[in-house]
Amino acid sequence: MPDPGRPPVQNWLTLGSASELLGVSESTIRRWADAGDVRSYRTRGGHRRILEEDLRQLVTAHAGAAPSRDTDRISDIAIGRIKRRISRGRQGGGSATTAFAGLDDEARDRMRRLGRQLVDLFARYVASNTKGERFTEDAHTLGREYGRTLVTSGVGLTAAVQTFNAMRRSLEETASQVAAEAGLSAEDAVEAVEATLGLADTILEAIAEVYEKALTRA
Repeated sequence: MPDPGRPPVQNWLTLGSASELLGVSESTIRRWADAGDVRSYRTRGGHRRILEEDLRQLVTAHAGAAPSRDTDRISDIAIGRIKRRISRGRQGGGSATTAFAGLDDEARDRMRRLGRQLVDLFARYVASNTKGERFTEDAHTLGREYGRTLVTSGVGLTAAVQTFNAMRRSLEETASQVAAEAGLSAEDAVEAVEATLGLADTILEAIAEVYEKALTRA
């Protein structure tokens, strides 16, 4: 039996584990730690560790806050569109399908996690009434992580761009649907879609940066 006089053991998570637990990017976790919203410390090797208890309390504290739109529903719509587009791509074959078929299980799992984080970022962006730098920073971080995974797995730039563009089109269609359902004017709807595409551009540019650096090193 646990000793009632002894404090509970605290569980410290890596940035990657904390990111996976909450489905947000590592840069978001870093920002929370820098702002003092969650407790953290650095190991002797300079790696940050985040207190799991604080993360869960942060999520609980914000659970009652109603978003301007249903982010879960936006995510579901986007993911559904992406899956259908990927399925059509597999049936039609192509260089992107062939390149990704060779990924090992670890790379596939990481790609799925990054894809989910990307969709969640998109959903929060669409649902937010403010379009600030925090979204751009998260998009750039996700793009770099996505690019590094692709480069390490030997996926060529053309296949990477083809795959991302398929995802980008799904996000654009979802943004258009959400704008229509919200009853926005034509001008506001176009502006909302353009803002979403701007976020996608940031991700794609970050992916290209990683490939460019890899090419320079080679």
